[in-house]
Amino acid sequence: MSDLGVSLIISTYDQPEYLDRVLAAVSAQSVHPAEVLVADDGSGEATEKLFCRWQEAQPFRCERVWQPHEGFRKARILNAAIASATAPYCVLLDGDTVPHPRFIGDHAMLARPGYFVQGHRAMIGRVGARFFGLESFRRDRWRALVAFQVGGLKHAFRWPFPLQRVRTDLRGVRGCNLAVWRADLEKVNGYNEDFVGWGREDSELVVRLMNSGLRRLDVRGRALCYHLWHPPASRARLADNDDLLERAVRERRQRCATGLDAHLRRAGCGSDASKQ
Repeated sequence: MSDLGVSLIISTYDQPEYLDRVLAAVSAQSVHPAEVLVADDGSGEATEKLFCRWQEAQPFRCERVWQPHEGFRKARILNAAIASATAPYCVLLDGDTVPHPRFIGDHAMLARPGYFVQGHRAMIGRVGARFFGLESFRRDRWRALVAFQVGGLKHAFRWPFPLQRVRTDLRGVRGCNLAVWRADLEKVNGYNEDFVGWGREDSELVVRLMNSGLRRLDVRGRALCYHLWHPPASRARLADNDDLLERAVRERRQRCATGLDAHLRRAGCGSDASKQ
């Protein structure tokens, strides 16, 4: 589906230096997305300014969907961005994860009805994160490789043919490289906004997608991205989030109560999620 319209949704919070590199990599894609929505969990003026500068130069629709920062509320701001999306296929990427030049084109080719796609990432180490994404992709990847700053080498290179397999487990589920039909996100009511604090919101979404009859297509060798090192987020709410995930598995939930539908009802109110 190479001509598929893709909504690229990039989540961020106060990492303007990294987001700048991610947006530059989006501009350099071999196939552009139909639109880019930055799901911003309360970043300050530096992020706003860099986005506005970048937005002015793009040939596709760009929107920053913002909410005030009241703790880690990634699930909520992602729902707000999804509600603002207009293309049929949503590709989720983190604002500290630089996409390969063929990231969007690969995801468009991999899309198929009845499936969602889980891609993978290579890890750029602390030293490599100082430069990766600042110059050409090939130069930065080579420099990181020779400096032993690339973890997960099997995910660092695009293969001649992708390895695709259907999986029913949660291992390797990450929202930094996840692609889902927008209609399927509406079907399960998007992200569960009961998740506050780092962890498990992506896994719980995947549980509900699979419970609703969708199949997880795990893909290696295509749709690559490169996660830049940063200090770990607080895990203070992880136990509570583990409980929410376990409940979704145990009860075979397909929809969440607090999710995307509230944002869809208010989608005409503008891109400021704080008003929703």
